[in-house]
Amino acid sequence: MYPETQISKQKITDLAKLKQKKYRQEFRLVVVEGQRLIQQLLTYDIKPAELYFVERPLIEVAGLASYELSPYQMQRICESEHPADLAGLFRLPQERRQEYKRALYLDRISDPGNLGTIFRTAAAFGIDGILLSEDCCEIASPKVIRASLGAVYKVPFRYVNLEDLSAEKARLIAFDMSGAISLAMHKPSQEAEIYILGSEAHGIDPVLLKKADISLRIDMKEGMESLNVAISAAILCYQLSLG
Repeated sequence: MYPETQISKQKITDLAKLKQKKYRQEFRLVVVEGQRLIQQLLTYDIKPAELYFVERPLIEVAGLASYELSPYQMQRICESEHPADLAGLFRLPQERRQEYKRALYLDRISDPGNLGTIFRTAAAFGIDGILLSEDCCEIASPKVIRASLGAVYKVPFRYVNLEDLSAEKARLIAFDMSGAISLAMHKPSQEAEIYILGSEAHGIDPVLLKKADISLRIDMKEGMESLNVAISAAILCYQLSLG
């Protein structure tokens, strides 16, 4: 068994601060909740600094400090209204540069659920990396981490502005509902490719559209104007996985 420790009021107060972005960024730490999510992070060899549980430990990590919390204390340190009975203190997901053949560029994705789901989908279908515009929502948000099922720690990502995106040695492909070519007809090339997905409210920045080498669309039945960006990303990633 790992050591169990009584938790102080001050420590609960300090952990509760991590629900705010400015403190997550200052201390480079985030509280992540849920047994399934924490187990997934452990399979990625991402280990917490500490564990917190209600009533009984749900996961054992040798030598790791753990604290038994009341339901009220767990609610104070977790972002969700009805938190799980297990949480952990993790370092923030870190940017890293990696060679890629297929990457996504996410332009101004503002919804944490959508951003996390895109990461989870990218991990499931073998996308090599994700590039983020500087005005995407915070990747270290507990909502993003939870929606991604920890994939924000698995899939390499980095922030790239428009100027630097143009300098990437890759073909730029806009994924847009009014794209010129049907996704079903698209054959990935042998060179590196970046697929651009736009914001939920405004789509792809017009400047980005002009920079794209080609544009793709999803063919749909008449009367349907658009799809949620996370669903569009899932369709794209699945199609790319077919080669």
